[in-house]
Amino acid sequence: MISLLVSFLLYAVAFMLTARIVPGIEVRSFRSAVGFAVVFAILDGLLFKLLAIVTLPLVVVTLGLFLLVIRAWLFMLTDKFIDGVKIDGFFSALIGSLVTACLNSGITWMVHKIF
Repeated sequence: MISLLVSFLLYAVAFMLTARIVPGIEVRSFRSAVGFAVVFAILDGLLFKLLAIVTLPLVVVTLGLFLLVIRAWLFMLTDKFIDGVKIDGFFSALIGSLVTACLNSGITWMVHKIF
């Protein structure tokens, strides 16, 4: 349970950093970022595999790049559920989801390396 909480907090930190880097993404508070992390994890867990299967022909034709589009769409969908987060458009969501994933991987790696 503690590791799940730490994962959400690290993802929230990565999302806050992404909001500073990527134009078109605004986060009002760390609380909003944590809410975004939790809701995104739930939506990603529930919808990503289903959407990947439904759009399998597009995923195959684009050699898997359409999965990035699905993640960006989930990023934008999560924005609708959290009041303190604003994502301006699809391109901001696409770049934001990529940057957040990279930052989260780096932050998680550093935390595991230290502890």
